[in-house]
Amino acid sequence: MILEFYLAASLPLFFLLIFLEGEQRRILAFLAWGLSAGAIAYYINYYLTLLYASTAIVPEVTIAPVVEEFLKALPLFVLLIVFARRYTRELLVLAMASGFGFAILENYVYISHYEIAGIGSIVYVVLRGITTSVMHGCMTAIIGYGIFLTYGFARRSLPAILFGLYTVAITIHALFNLLIGHTGVGKLLAINLPLVLFAVLLVVYNWEILFPKPPDLDM
Repeated sequence: MILEFYLAASLPLFFLLIFLEGEQRRILAFLAWGLSAGAIAYYINYYLTLLYASTAIVPEVTIAPVVEEFLKALPLFVLLIVFARRYTRELLVLAMASGFGFAILENYVYISHYEIAGIGSIVYVVLRGITTSVMHGCMTAIIGYGIFLTYGFARRSLPAILFGLYTVAITIHALFNLLIGHTGVGKLLAINLPLVLFAVLLVVYNWEILFPKPPDLDM
């Protein structure tokens, strides 16, 4: 049912893209790509999990973060390498849209396998919405904002920059997946980590508004 849900959720977005322009179109395009990345990652993770089923590898920690963070951020890498143009802090929003699009598809995967009905399922959905979904958005946003901040660096340093940002996203993602499966303090840290990251990204995105530069005084 994954492919069916993906088509049902994404096809209307592609029709809406025809009418949108500028920033609105870019945000929706990244959201639609996030849905696509979620579908692709589902199948890649599934086959890699089967491939390494006989090993001690934990897919949620060693496989999923690597696959998912690459697919979510792929449009960012293409924009930077192919077009090599100057992007504003809007890159953070575009990246976060990709992450949230991914989370929509992934949430469906988990909820479709969740058998508890009633209030239990509502609590589970809300918890995923404020933890895992926000985590996916923030991880891609970190890469997007990092690309924005490092624009202008020498092109020979570009591979190292991209790899560094990608590694940061993978590491935090893997840590979240590791802690969320625990109880007590570990689970509490996992729940709060995405919210803290979201708050930090919100501050840096609005930094110039929150902390405007004092006007220059001509003497």
